[in-house]
Amino acid sequence: MAKIKGNDDNKLSCFSTFVDTCELIRLTPGKNKKVDLISRYISSLHEDSLHIAVLFLSGKTFPRGSSHNLNIGFRTILQSLLEISNLNDADIRGIHLKHGDMGTIAEHAVSKKQVVTLFNQSESIGGEQLTLGDVAIQLKKIANLKGPRSNNDKKNTLKALLIRCSPLEAKYLVKIISNEMRMGSYEGLVELAIAKAFDRDVGNVRDAMLATGDIANVALLSKRNSLNTVTVEPFVPMSFMLADVMFTALEIMEYFEKPLYCEYKYDGIRVQMHKFKNQCRLYSRNLADISYAFPELVDSAMLTGIKKEEMHRKKVTQDIGEIDGADDIDFILDGELIAFKNNKPLHFQELQKRLRRKNMTKDILSEIPIRYVVYDIMFYGKEQVIKETLENRKKLLSLFLFKDSIIVNAQSDIIASADEINSIFRKSKENGHEGLVIKDPLSQYHPGKRGRYWIKLKEESDTVDTVIVMAEYGHGKRAGTLSDYTLAVRDFGSKPGIDMVVPESVDPIYDGLKIIGKAYSGLSNKEIDYMTNKLRSLIIRDEGNRIIVKPEIILEVSFDTIQKSNRHDGGYALRFPRIKNIRYDKELKDIDALEKIESIYENQFHTKSN
Repeated sequence: MAKIKGNDDNKLSCFSTFVDTCELIRLTPGKNKKVDLISRYISSLHEDSLHIAVLFLSGKTFPRGSSHNLNIGFRTILQSLLEISNLNDADIRGIHLKHGDMGTIAEHAVSKKQVVTLFNQSESIGGEQLTLGDVAIQLKKIANLKGPRSNNDKKNTLKALLIRCSPLEAKYLVKIISNEMRMGSYEGLVELAIAKAFDRDVGNVRDAMLATGDIANVALLSKRNSLNTVTVEPFVPMSFMLADVMFTALEIMEYFEKPLYCEYKYDGIRVQMHKFKNQCRLYSRNLADISYAFPELVDSAMLTGIKKEEMHRKKVTQDIGEIDGADDIDFILDGELIAFKNNKPLHFQELQKRLRRKNMTKDILSEIPIRYVVYDIMFYGKEQVIKETLENRKKLLSLFLFKDSIIVNAQSDIIASADEINSIFRKSKENGHEGLVIKDPLSQYHPGKRGRYWIKLKEESDTVDTVIVMAEYGHGKRAGTLSDYTLAVRDFGSKPGIDMVVPESVDPIYDGLKIIGKAYSGLSNKEIDYMTNKLRSLIIRDEGNRIIVKPEIILEVSFDTIQKSNRHDGGYALRFPRIKNIRYDKELKDIDALEKIESIYENQFHTKSN
């Protein structure tokens, strides 16, 4: 790619320049060459275009912490493409079956688009050349559309934008919208490219990412040579630190060979609490603002102070600054929000009821009380503390004075043997929790990273034998393969569920089956290839992105827990299912019954404690 002249701002701001660069990145092998392409492109961008381009290259539409959410579905995108082209449903399905990629469908559809009439011409105002700014404005407009007609309004706005696109522009526009920017460019490569483009130390770029999680802002600060000014931003949530998995207490102790922190693993919602000045906001694991659902927790956070008897302590460590005031302290905490009543944890689904309501009444607050269990801190006062050891972060947390029992510090036991882990594990299960999380006292807080600093230890749940009744095509590396499976169990005497509409001629095949969820993880690439060929031989009806199949392939599936669900006609759903085995040795008559699912659900301790 020839170097783009820095003063050619009009060309640089064009969406076509962005997509040409994306296509080059996709077609270019090798990490270093991809980094070079990204670097050369972003180095000449004006700031107004830089932050948009970096977001799009990283597979994002809005900066982290943004209140905007596109919430535009597969069907809305497909309908938009059908309405601007002369393609029909069969054409679209054929392309999807072949490529499994929404971007490719969009590219083909726009190449066949019909002549634009008077349709929403006002939406197309803005000049012939579509710019990065135009795209960003229209995506924000789509995100802001609410109400009963919002899906139709979103479709029309998207159609107007697609009409202005060339086929290649349409391809990448839809890739951005559908979160399918899989062209070999991802956040890690963009970080390297930012460092190279603006001649910054890659370590400083990564530190800035750890602090803010906002790659668009990091790119702007790098261009301005202001990375040294980066701090954790109030109300810009960081990615949560993640835990790895081990299967026995002995395995854990043999790996670490030293004393460790041991904490209960709670069945709740991971929540990041930001309290700055006179505001507090709560963020879920997907970084969504969920403050509206837990107003009493927000109120309690505003009253948090520091224990007065500890005020004389000047420093907790060499690096954490002075502890100066019992009131008006700023902090970011990490913890688990659980439904908690009569000194017992309630079922995870009780929290879901709160999240589904926009207005909290006194009755709801009373019916589903909560507790926020704090186990880490990322920011205190005026400084981020993620580079402190966990031991020092725990010391800092011990100084906090929470005003009521809605917020408590997690109990952290120091353990030094497998027997101690097993003993605490049993207590965790007896108290209605999921298991344990074991933590290295010397570990730093690593946002968004999964490593062997925190280890989950959970008791493996029972498995169920299920049959595949539907299969969907995957995306990216799984494009063209049937890798997502809808599963059913026996319930003789019932009729087929509403999610499984089949031709009358084959209705009896589905008598007595009830859907209990989907699974897509656990199989090797070789097994997925086998499943794809086998499932295609069992097709009853082809629906484009999914197929209805003869119920013949039996899968043994493990899961974390079972929850009630109105999404599946079985009335239950497997939480975090994983395919354990393809049971070549079993037939349809051997699959488990819905009664087993009901029994497992009823015997989950936290359900009985409701």
